[in-house]
Amino acid sequence: MNLRCMYCQTMFGMSREVMLIGLQTMESENLTHTDFYCPKCRRANRVERKKLELANPNWQQIVKKMVSDAKKAEQDLGQVDSPAKAAPKSKAATKKPAASAAKKKTAKTKASTAKKSTATKSKAKHAPKAKKKTAKAKPK
Repeated sequence: MNLRCMYCQTMFGMSREVMLIGLQTMESENLTHTDFYCPKCRRANRVERKKLELANPNWQQIVKKMVSDAKKAEQDLGQVDSPAKAAPKSKAATKKPAASAAKKKTAKTKASTAKKSTATKSKAKHAPKAKKKTAKAKPK
């Protein structure tokens, strides 16, 4: 569904999933409108429930089907990944100390670069600035 921003007049599109999420939140919170944000000016644009329902007839059935499909996909992934999950956990446990050591090194380098940058800034503050000479035109 295409919308036009009320503030900057930019056209932007809303995906079907985003509209269904908006309808679902309006239903659960008993609202009459929802806000969609303009990608250009980032301001909220009010869209009424009737407009979304016209764009998505039978939206409640579509949402139920999407939820059931997501649950099936999640179960399928859970069954396929269950034997493989044991091996990565042991590898992740061995990588954590290395990652924390890398974080410590980056923290030390940041601190040393911060000290260097403050030293150069203080030298730059005390250095005399050269004045520009302007050439004045002599009257004839």
